[in-house]
Formats: sequence, C-alpha cells, structure tokens
Amino acid sequence: RLQTAAVKVLLGKSVMPNFVIRCRKAPVRADRFLAAVGSDGHVEFIAGMITNALFISKGHRANVTLHLVFEDSADFSRILTFDGAHMGDLGGLSEQALLASCALALKGAERLGKEQCVTAPNGIVVETLSFEGLIKRQCLAAPCYLMSPKGQSLTQTRPDDAATFILTDQVPLSKNALSGLKRQGVGLLSLGRNMLFASQCLTLIHGHFDSALD
Repeated sequence: RLQTAAVKVLLGKSVMPNFVIRCRKAPVRADRFLAAVGSDGHVEFIAGMITNALFISKGHRANVTLHLVFEDSADFSRILTFDGAHMGDLGGLSEQALLASCALALKGAERLGKEQCVTAPNGIVVETLSFEGLIKRQCLAAPCYLMSPKGQSLTQTRPDDAATFILTDQVPLSKNALSGLKRQGVGLLSLGRNMLFASQCLTLIHGHFDSALD
C-alpha cells in the first residue's frame, strides 16, 4: 500500500483528498472579511479549516488542496485555493495570522473580472468562480462527495484517493443546491449522526486516509 502511494506521488497524482468548503457568509472584500470576525458570519472558523486541512505537527500535507468559496459579494464569489504542493508563508498558524493571510489574498483580487484568477504573494490563489462552477470542474477530475449525516458511512466505503470532499460552513445547503449537486453525480458520505464543524470533518477524513496507508 505504501509502495503504491509512493508511485502515485512520483506520477504527480494526489494520494490525499481535496476539499471544497462553501462559506456563504464570508465577505470577499479584505476589510469586510476582517471586520466579520466574531459576527454572524463566523469567519474565525476558517482558520481552523485551514489548519486541519493542511497542517500536521512540524509540517504540512503536500498533496492536499483546499478550496474556500467566499460568497458574500457584490459581484463574484472568490475561491481561495491553498495548494499544499505550493505553500507560501502564511505568517504562522494562529487565528490572526491565517485570517490575515486570507485578507491579503482577497485584497489583491478585488478588481478581478469573471473567471479570472491571481496568485497572492503568500501562495494563495484567488479565482472569481462560482461554487457550482468549481464543483463541475472537480467532478470532471475525480469523484466528489458531499458530507452529510444522510449519506453512506465513510468507514464503509472506499472513496478514491483523489476524491473531492464538499463541506459547508454554518449555513446549510438549500434543497435546490443539494439537488444540483446530485445531478452532477455528487455522492453523500457520512461521518456519523452528529452535525460536526467543518474543521472536525477534515480531521476525520484525513484520519480515514492516513489509516489506510498504515
């Protein structure tokens, strides 16, 4: 199993999951984003998402990609992509540092037109693409799964190593959005009956794949 994983790394293929987290109330303007800390948008939770998706003790997961979809916008959504293979300096792992790194990336993307992208000095890629557009693109690359208590148990399935796992912040998906995902072939996977924080789900998903490599 370890040998197989090593071969995939050499071929440039991901052997770890990709994550998409829809952050409905996260502002796309840098100043409003930072001002939203502690408000109903709960953007402070984003720091935990970044930490749990990408970082381990004394290092980070080089084969993981995290997409954060910020949707509180007067024009276009902004997708912030953290690529473990091209990590820049995020200023540390404190909540303040990670949120500041997001704000820096958003600041440089304020004038982007539709479906344009820019890479911030800290390595975060910002793209003006909708959540639906991102999922469509991810579904073309590998299987996609929405984490839901109504889905099949993750421990009883064998999702592809390069699968994309879709989560949301505290704002649940609407019925129309859920139907749209199902039409694109997105499956449902469960981590149990309880509704967990997105950051907790990331840790459990990583644990599932880490155990498979033992």
